Amino acid sequence: MEPLIIECSLNEQVSPEQHPGVPIAAADIVSEALAAADAGASVVHFHARDPQSGDLLHPGTEVYREVMREIRRSNPDVLLYPTYGASPTPEERFSHLDALARDPEIRLDCATIDPGAVNYADFDAEKNALGWDFVLTVSHAEARYFFELARRHGIQYSFTCRELGHIRHVLAYRKLGWVDDPLLIKVVMSENHAWGVAPSPQGIQMLTEMIIPEDVPYRWMTYVEGDCHAEISRYAVEHGGHVRTGLGDNPRFEGELLTNAEQVTRIVEMARAAGRAVAGPEETRRLLASKPV
Repeated sequence: MEPLIIECSLNEQVSPEQHPGVPIAAADIVSEALAAADAGASVVHFHARDPQSGDLLHPGTEVYREVMREIRRSNPDVLLYPTYGASPTPEERFSHLDALARDPEIRLDCATIDPGAVNYADFDAEKNALGWDFVLTVSHAEARYFFELARRHGIQYSFTCRELGHIRHVLAYRKLGWVDDPLLIKVVMSENHAWGVAPSPQGIQMLTEMIIPEDVPYRWMTYVEGDCHAEISRYAVEHGGHVRTGLGDNPRFEGELLTNAEQVTRIVEMARAAGRAVAGPEETRRLLASKPV
């Protein structure tokens, strides 16, 4: 198997009540990012958040700039990328990506896109109740703008896919010539939401080999929320996939309140047990630009 790519999601929208160590202030994000990279993450993702309220900042360009510049001073190689929110136009929605890619101290070269729509409401099975209700949407026009921006700046990107239709969108974009091979499919599954397929090896297969034609070169990475995160990560490590971890997705790892670096270390240990190497940043860039064998 090719070396394992590990991505670390530092904070997302996790609150201090869910994990007291979630990094929200810029200095804390920098510290957590560097520690996660030292532990073995070649890709680091985080959300720019208001240090007082913890709310997502969109576009958050200056916070992303501050954090990424500081990380680059200590680690110029790790792949870094931000999130994005909603805006009236794609130009506004992805303005921070353009600004960060143009910044010579940052050289943004990594991003992701959610290809379609999903009703993102969380679901508490024990209480039998829906919680936070939000519909995430990315139109075809917005996706095309994103792909053109990425091509213009040489940004490598992944597809964050939660539904079978998202995979079909990606395949259509490929056929239209909007995206380049090879594809990096993030297989997103959650025990905490009612969308998509339930987390399982069969769910991974449904979102990959059962729908993607054999002649399409792609890699897959698990992005799993819930108590099964470690179990599904282990499956990915042992079956040629790649892994996203971090307390931004799962404040607890196998019931423990670990740091981001400690979660990454657990994945590295899984790779060692499986006899699989872990990809560094430069190797990750090379893999993402080459077809899987």
